[in-house]
Amino acid sequence: MPFRRRKPSEFVTAEPERKGVGAFLKRWTIPIIGALTPTALIVVNIAVFIVKNLTEFRWTISILAFVSGLMLNSWAGLNIYRMLQQRRPDHAIVSERNQEIVLVLGMAVIIIAAFLTALFCYLGLSDYGHLPNGLTFFTGVLSAAVPILLRAAFHRGVPRGRGRGGSRVATVSGLPPGGTPLPPTSASMHQPIPRR
Repeated sequence: MPFRRRKPSEFVTAEPERKGVGAFLKRWTIPIIGALTPTALIVVNIAVFIVKNLTEFRWTISILAFVSGLMLNSWAGLNIYRMLQQRRPDHAIVSERNQEIVLVLGMAVIIIAAFLTALFCYLGLSDYGHLPNGLTFFTGVLSAAVPILLRAAFHRGVPRGRGRGGSRVATVSGLPPGGTPLPPTSASMHQPIPRR
């Protein structure tokens, strides 16, 4: 007996999908509440494991603090320099003759700040009997907030229209975006040079 193929039923929603904070909360409140307990158990297990092996993790966390400090401070320094260059192009710090001095001094400040961050992190994790403490907690919260606040500040400092046909965008190397020009080919060498 041959089976007849059923027509696929179309799922019709009662109302169109809404957007916004209310719709997000309506869709995600129950799953987020359901995920809180398993996430808390995972965090507790990881925390106990780290405390039991604090000596090994102390070096790892300090090295990561140094590397992230280098990256964050370099990014912040570069963006501060660019903003100063855009807003005060006549300032002595952004003039071409002072670029090498600014680069050397800026890198020295970046390395010293990253080293101090790693050192304080290493010293703060010396004894788990003193953990958790308020200073470590608030320093961590501040350190986590700094990149977000800097990103917001740099985003507000970008002139309107940049990258959308406004002012020309240059890369870090100073070259226009789009890469290096292609080498001449035999076809392009025989083309006449346009006169201006």
